[in-house]
Amino acid sequence: MLISTRTRYGLRAILDLALHYSGKPVFLKDIALREGISRRYLENIFTKLRTAGILKSSKGRGGGFCLARDPAHINLLDIIEVLENNLAFSSCTEDPSSCERQEKCISREAWVSINESFKNSLDSITIADLIKNHARKNLVSV
Repeated sequence: MLISTRTRYGLRAILDLALHYSGKPVFLKDIALREGISRRYLENIFTKLRTAGILKSSKGRGGGFCLARDPAHINLLDIIEVLENNLAFSSCTEDPSSCERQEKCISREAWVSINESFKNSLDSITIADLIKNHARKNLVSV
């Protein structure tokens, strides 16, 4: 399974936003510039994240974006489920009826277990965790 560019860029942009938030909304153009992401592409990503309740936006002078929730309450699964079409390793893990062999399939149990472990891992990592790790390592870029 490959995570899409949309998701990788979305996570980078959210981390940039969290790192540069100082009580005022952060301009999309600034995030796009710092992260080297097309502004138009980032607008599409942020629209999805705003609709999902991960980001808030404000318009007008001083407008921009900020996180809708505390970074400790936004995990990777929240973000990836919004930006990816499907997280399943196999279609049968999400919809058993998609496979005519599901009742006698020996490998389905493994795919379900792998899929659950993957989602649990993503659910356990928050934006706050990534930022703390970044600060601890004193990295220059996200």
